[in-house]
Amino acid sequence: MPERPIVIAYHLVWTAYGWWLPNDPRGSTSKTIRDDVIARLGELHHGRKRVQPASREIREFYDEARAVLKFPLLTFDATEVGAIADAFATTVAA
Repeated sequence: MPERPIVIAYHLVWTAYGWWLPNDPRGSTSKTIRDDVIARLGELHHGRKRVQPASREIREFYDEARAVLKFPLLTFDATEVGAIADAFATTVAA
């Protein structure tokens, strides 16, 4: 049986509603912005920007976005974070 490589870590990028818009200042994989209201927040930049914006700029962008999104930004409280962690632990153990 061939040796299997040792996996020391996985990197998971998980976004929730409203947290990575097509015109996010950090860049995105989106090729279009389909909502005129969101399009007014900023220009589309396809791909990750080589030079990343300051945290302040990202916070300002999402403060503006929060006001125009159809639903509140999805966040997780401590209980929900715990439930998500437990689900990952169960899945990894299986």
